Amino acid sequence: MTSDVLDAGQDNRRRKQELILKLMDARLRARFDVLEAIATEDVLVKIIGDRVFSPFAGTYRGKEAARRALERLSIEFEYLKVTTDYMMIDGDQAGLRWHGTLRNRGTSAQAEFEGFVHIVFENDLVKEYVAFIDTAALARLAD
Repeated sequence: MTSDVLDAGQDNRRRKQELILKLMDARLRARFDVLEAIATEDVLVKIIGDRVFSPFAGTYRGKEAARRALERLSIEFEYLKVTTDYMMIDGDQAGLRWHGTLRNRGTSAQAEFEGFVHIVFENDLVKEYVAFIDTAALARLAD
């Protein structure tokens, strides 16, 4: 492999890492304007889980639908002390494992959570954002 290929790969990884950190920061701070700016028009957001346990679970296509879904989550829950445990970037895909404390904004109840996010990029924008979180624990915290 030539150094040009390695440099291009490192540059791609660095851009993706910066984008992921920007995405996660915007997500945690409920900065939906930033989220929209770094997403494709037809972005796909999936919150994996059973809708019996979590009304937030579902598939949302397009910036407007994705924003509404994430806003609903942010109205009810605040993310506290979130830490990235592991990040893997492979071309235009990334995986991110995190842990942190979520707080119910209405009751102030708090619980520890772990989650995983799979992200697909297109032209350095977020094309897909799939979040895996314990929806049963989320439902318990929502009560």
